[in-house]
Amino acid sequence: MTKTAVLFPSQMYIEPSEYRELFDQSPVMRNKFAEASQTLGFDLVDVFFSENLDEVNRGIVARPAIASISSALYEWVRDDIPSPSYLAGLSLGQLTAAHISGALTFSDLIRMTYTMALLEEEHFAGKGYGVHFFYNIDIDKLLVAMEEMESQGHYLKACAYTANNQMIVCGSLYSMEELNLRALELGGIGVEIPYGPPAHCSLMEEVKHEFSLNWYYADGVRKPKIPLICNISTEELDDENGIRHGLVEQYSSTVKWAQTIEKMAALGVERLVVMGPGNFIYKSLSFMSVSFEVECYLGLQDMIEKGMARRTAE
Repeated sequence: MTKTAVLFPSQMYIEPSEYRELFDQSPVMRNKFAEASQTLGFDLVDVFFSENLDEVNRGIVARPAIASISSALYEWVRDDIPSPSYLAGLSLGQLTAAHISGALTFSDLIRMTYTMALLEEEHFAGKGYGVHFFYNIDIDKLLVAMEEMESQGHYLKACAYTANNQMIVCGSLYSMEELNLRALELGGIGVEIPYGPPAHCSLMEEVKHEFSLNWYYADGVRKPKIPLICNISTEELDDENGIRHGLVEQYSSTVKWAQTIEKMAALGVERLVVMGPGNFIYKSLSFMSVSFEVECYLGLQDMIEKGMARRTAE
C-alpha cells in the first residue's frame, strides 16, 4: 500500500470573506466554527467573515479560523483518502496536525492557537519587526549575508527553511529592507509576508517562557494515533512527551520544513495530501529535492472537483 502523509498550513494572508462560500456549503465547517466560538468566548464567524482586513488577519482570529478550516476539510474527506502514515504542519499547521493525530482535542487546539497569538501580539505589536519570504536564492549565500549584516548590528534570524531555494526570515524592518537588497544581488527575491509576526527564532524565547508558565491543557495530551514528523528536528513524534515538547519548542527554533518533507521520502512516503487554506505548501513542493504524488484540498473548488471525480469513478 502507498504510504501517505497529510500536511497542514501555517497562518497566511486571507482576504475578507474568502472562505465564506465554503463555510455556507459545509456543515462540518460550520460546526467547527461554532465549537471554536464557544471555546474562544466570541463569535469567530462574525469576526473572521467581516470586511475588516486587519481584523481578519489578526493572529487571534486568523489562526483559530485556519485551524478550524483545516480540521473541517480533513473530517470532510477523511473517508475518501488513504489512511495517513504520518502528519506534519508548517508552524501553526503542526498544532492542527497534533489535533488530527488524536493527541490534542479540538478545544485545546483552538485555545493554544489563540493564546500563542495573543502573547505574540502583546510582545511585538508596533515593535518594528517584519517577516519576509525569500525565493530563487542560494540559501547558504543568503545565510552568509545575514551573518555579515548581524556583525554590523542588524537583527536577522532564519524562521524556516521551506524548500531548496526558499526560506523565511524575520528581523527589524530596517534590516529586512537591507536584506532584500542583498538578496537581489544574489539573484533572489524577498517579499514581505503581510501580518507575519516574528516566529521560530531566539526573539521568541521570552514569549515561549511566558507561554510555558501560563499554559495548561484542559483535556490533556494523548498518545497520537498517527505519528507526527517534528518540523524542527524531523524526528517521529509518537508519544505524549514528544508532542508537548515539539509544539512549544518550535516557538524559538527554526522550522526545517524542507528537511521534514525529505524525511518523509526517506520513510517511504510516496503520496502527500495538502489539507487547508492557502497554496504555499503545495507550491513549495515543486522546489524540493524529492518528489511525490500530491493531492490538495485547499478550499471549496477542490472539494467540488474531487467529489465529482469520485462520483464519476463510482
